[in-house]
Amino acid sequence: MICLMAANSTLGFPWTGSLWTSHECFAGDSVPAANVFPDTTQAMVSFPNVPEFIALWNKTQLGKLAKDAKLEAFWKTQQEEIQSKFSEAGWQLNLKVEDLEELAAGQTSLGWIAREGAKPYSIAMAVEIGDRKEKAEKFLERLASQLSERKATSKTWTTEGISVTQYTAPSLANETKMLESHYAISNGVLIATDDATTMTEMIRAQSGDRKDSLANLDLYKNVQTKIANADEKYELEYFVRPIGIAKLMRAIGGTTPKNPDLLKILEAQGFDAIQCVAGNLQLAEEGFDVFHNGFVKIAKSNKPAVGILDFPNVEKLIPPSWLSKESASVAGVSWNLKDAFANFEPLVDAYVGNGTFQGVMEGIRDDVQGPQIDIQKEVLPFLSSELFIVTEIQKPVTTESKRSLVLLKLNDPDKKLLKVIDRYGKNEPNATPLDFEGYRIWNFKNEEEAEVTLEFDTSKKSNKKEEEEEEMNDQPLLEHWAITIMDGYFVFGSDVDLIKDAIKRLKSEESLLMKEPDVERVMAILDTVAGSDQLSVRQFNRSDRSFEMQYDLFREGKLNASKSVLAAIADRILDPKNKNKDQAQKLNGNQLPTFDEIRNYFQPSGGIMHTEEEGWSIQSFVLDKK
Repeated sequence: MICLMAANSTLGFPWTGSLWTSHECFAGDSVPAANVFPDTTQAMVSFPNVPEFIALWNKTQLGKLAKDAKLEAFWKTQQEEIQSKFSEAGWQLNLKVEDLEELAAGQTSLGWIAREGAKPYSIAMAVEIGDRKEKAEKFLERLASQLSERKATSKTWTTEGISVTQYTAPSLANETKMLESHYAISNGVLIATDDATTMTEMIRAQSGDRKDSLANLDLYKNVQTKIANADEKYELEYFVRPIGIAKLMRAIGGTTPKNPDLLKILEAQGFDAIQCVAGNLQLAEEGFDVFHNGFVKIAKSNKPAVGILDFPNVEKLIPPSWLSKESASVAGVSWNLKDAFANFEPLVDAYVGNGTFQGVMEGIRDDVQGPQIDIQKEVLPFLSSELFIVTEIQKPVTTESKRSLVLLKLNDPDKKLLKVIDRYGKNEPNATPLDFEGYRIWNFKNEEEAEVTLEFDTSKKSNKKEEEEEEMNDQPLLEHWAITIMDGYFVFGSDVDLIKDAIKRLKSEESLLMKEPDVERVMAILDTVAGSDQLSVRQFNRSDRSFEMQYDLFREGKLNASKSVLAAIADRILDPKNKNKDQAQKLNGNQLPTFDEIRNYFQPSGGIMHTEEEGWSIQSFVLDKK
C-alpha cells in the first residue's frame, strides 16, 4: 500500500513535509465504485476514468464554453460563493474540480451514505491517484495550510494499518458549526470523508470483496441490466434513491420540515415505490456531445396515489402543426389522466386535509353559485392521454418573457366540452370572453383591488404575522391565463395573445416549426433512438433559445423574479408562503458576456421515455455542433 507518514508538523498538521512510503505498486485495474460504497448509499456518482472524461468533455460544446476566455472573470469571482453553497449542501471535503484534474489518474467516485446514530449520513470520495503521488502530497500540504487559516485543528489516527488525518474546522457557511473531515491514501486511492467509521469501511473495501457493497444489492444489479451499454463504455455512472437522498439532504442542511411535510406525505402515500434512478453518460460520441441512458426503477404499490404515475406507451407523440416556429421546447407526454385523476384524492387530502378533494369536486358540481360541472361525467370521458407542453421566449427578454402552452388532446367529436368551458368561464368573475377568428377564448386575469378596512373594536390586537401569512396564502396561483378549445385540443395559455397567435397559424395552415433545420435534425435522431418502440415521452429542446432568458436575467440580477406557469405551480407547493419571491439573486452575473457572444455553444437536445413493467427507460442527448 501507499501511505503518507508525518515527518514535520510545523503548522500542527501531520501532512506538512510528509514522506511517501510505498509498500506495493499501484494496481492498474480499479475496484468499481459500486464495490467500494455500501448498500446504504443513497446517491453515487462515479467517473471510471477522469483523464479520459476531461479529454472528451473538452471536445463538447459545453466543455468549450466553460473554457471560453469571456467567462474567465466570472468564474473567478464566483468561486467563493459556489464553495459556500457546496458547504451548505454538506460538501466539506475541501476538494475542488481543479484539484481532481491534477490528482485523478483513473476512477473518481462520490457517494452520500445513510448511517445509523446521531449523524444519519456521511459523504465519501475516492480518487484513484495512481503514480501522481507527488501531486497528491502537494495537495495535502496546501490543504493543511488552507485549513490552518480557517483555524482548523487536526489529529492523526490509524485504521487497517493506514494513517488517517482528521481536521475539524468551522463551516464556510456558518462559522459556529464545526465540520469534520478525514483524509487517507490506501492502495493508490485518496479517500476523503466526513466520518471516521466510513473511512475505515472505505479502506477495507479497497480489496474489492466488500460483502455489503452496493454492487451486491439486488436493486443495483437489477437496474444495471436495464442501462448496460453494448460496448460497456461510458464516462459517468450515477445511482440515486430519490426519497433517501431527499432525507439525507434535509439532515445535512439541518432544516426543520415544513408543515405539511411534503416528503413525509409522499413516502406515506407510496411514492417510495420509485426505488432508484440510475444511468450513465457517454461524451463526444459520433453525432452527440452527450448521450444519456437511464432507467427509473418502480416497485409495485398498493397505494392508490401512485396510480397518478400512469404513462402508457402510444404509437406517436407528434405535436400539432400550428406551433410557433419560435418555440423553444416541446414535450409530448402520454399520461392517462382520465383514469389517474381519482388517484389524486389521497394525495390532496394528505397535503391539505381529509375530505378536501371530494369537497372541491362536490362544490364544483353542486354549488348553485358555481359552474355546476361534474368533472367525472362531463370532462374526464373526453380526455385522451396525449399532452404537450410548449415554451416560447418572447423578446425583448424580461421576467415575463417565458410563455407556455399546455395542449391536452381530446376525444370529443361532438364538441361537448365547449359548453362546459363556457359554463365555467361565465361563472368566474375574473374571466372575460373573447371571440377571435371563430373561436371562443376565455381570458382570466386576477386584478388586485385596493381594500379599506375600518376597525372599530380597539380591544382586539391584530397579529401582524398571522395577517401577513393569511394574505400570502390568499394570493392567486397565477396572475393571468387563457383557455380555449381548438383543433381537437384543450388549450391552456399563459396569456391570451399566445392562443390568438396559435389560431392565426391554424387558420393559415402554417406548418413551420417541424421544418426548422435544428428541429428536423433532433426529430430524425429521436426516431432513430426510439426505433419501432412506442413511447410515453418524446421531447426536444432548442437550447440556444430556452437558455437565453435565464442567462440574460442572470446577467441583470433578476433571475429570481422570473416567472413561468410550471414554476409558479412548483413555488406554490414548495414555497406556499411565497417567501422566496422577492429574494435577491445571490450570484452576480454582470461580468458575463452577452448571450449572442456564446450562443453557438448551445446545441439542440432531445429525449424519449418508454414505459416498461418495472419502470421507465430513458434516453436523452445533446447533439454535437454540425
